[in-house]
Parts: sequence; C-alpha cells; structure tokens
Amino acid sequence: MLKRIIKKVGMSIAPHVMIEFLSARSQRLIQKIERDSGCGKASQDFVAAHGREVLRGPFKDMRYPERIARERNLVHRLVGSYERELHPWIEEIILGNYAMLVDIGTADGFYAVGFAMRMPSTKVIGFDTDRWARGATRELVQENGCVNVEVKSICTPAWIRDNVLPNSLIFSDCEGYEMALFDPEVAPILTACDVVIELHERVEPGVEDAIRARFSATHDIRLSTYFDHDPAEFAELEVLPLDMRRAVISEGRGGPQNVLFLTRKG
Repeated sequence: MLKRIIKKVGMSIAPHVMIEFLSARSQRLIQKIERDSGCGKASQDFVAAHGREVLRGPFKDMRYPERIARERNLVHRLVGSYERELHPWIEEIILGNYAMLVDIGTADGFYAVGFAMRMPSTKVIGFDTDRWARGATRELVQENGCVNVEVKSICTPAWIRDNVLPNSLIFSDCEGYEMALFDPEVAPILTACDVVIELHERVEPGVEDAIRARFSATHDIRLSTYFDHDPAEFAELEVLPLDMRRAVISEGRGGPQNVLFLTRKG
C-alpha cells in the first residue's frame, strides 16, 4: 500500500523523475533475475564460444559491446531467435524508404541500431526511459559505427505530434503506454505514418481493440503473435548445458503476445 501511495504521489509531482526511477529499478531486477537463473553466465559462455556478433536474422553481423555482453543475456539476440516472428516485417520496413524511424523502448538498442545499419540514409531516433538502456544503445551505436542515431529519454504524444515527419515508421515496445501514446486525435501525424506496436494487454486490457478502432479507417492492420522458440533449431546452443538452452532464448513473456503492423491505406 505504501509503495503504491509513493508511486502515485511521485507520478503527480515529478512524473519524468518517477518514470526514470521505476525504469532503473526494473532494469536492476531483470539483471538480478538473469544472474540468479544462470542465464547471465550462460550468455557469457555463449559469447566466449561464438563471439558478440548477431549470427542470423535481419541484423546479422551487428556487434555488441563487451560491457553489454557482460551485464545482460544476449543469446536470443545473437542466435537470431529474438522476436523472429517480425523478421518479414523488418525486411519490409527496410525497403520502405521512410523519412524517419522512431524506436520507442530501445532496451539495449537492438532495433534502433539494427535499422540504422540497414537504413543508413534514414534518421533513427530511439527513446527509452531507462538510463542503462540509453547508455547501452549509445554504446551499440558506437560499436557499429552508426552516424544516423539519436537517443532520447521519454517519448510523449506531444513529441510525436510536434516532431514526427510524414512517411515515418514508428516501432514501439513501450510496456503498456501504447494506449496513451497512439491516439491520432492527439497526434494527427500518426495517420501519415506506419506503426508497429507491441501490445501489453495484461497491463492495459482492451488496448488492441482500442488501437484497431482508432486506426481502422486510415490503416490496414496486420497481426503477429510471439511464441516461445525451440532451442533445437539453433545449433549454436549446443555449447550450453541442455537445461539452459530454452531459458536463454526465452523472451520472458509469460505466454503469447500480439503485435500490430499498421500501414497506411492506399
């Protein structure tokens, strides 16, 4: 009860500070879980055997910095299983000739830098509320020699309204904020953009129906669903103990999760 009160008061008085605090706490918890579960050590063993480069998928050959490889489990990124369901959409986006690409929720920078490498003429702007994630993204930018990435902290509907260009692609994993963020009545520019939105129904029940209702008149809407992957599909995992292989490529979703790709009609 006390924690909820403190959170509510903090969000009312200094929301950006409170969001940064909560994001940092979440990042510390994730790193602790990875250490305690053995996934952190298994990831380091995988890197020792196969290196820090992504081995397959649309961002093949992207290289992770040493610090990030020490601090987080990267196996699903490196082996190519991470969000593999989106690979066809990613290749479609790369061919889209977008004016700008906005990545909301960069985490370690996987998508922001991956898209920047594959779309070197496109300005990429990445947002994350977590200081660790922003630092990791900047390190990944430097490691891969990208010059077209800018990293920011908090994305708001007002920022989208005032800064996004027509014919932009917005790629979002904002942990339940999508209901507030993607409202064309607040940010009309959204009707002139294509958008990929990871949905968080457990955080915001009804969000998929709401997003569909808001954009059905202006966009075609496609659905993809994340599922767990079979470690037997990735031969490189054989360097790890059998009981760790599924754990290191798990995306920790607790079940299937939907993603929408909104593309402008006509």
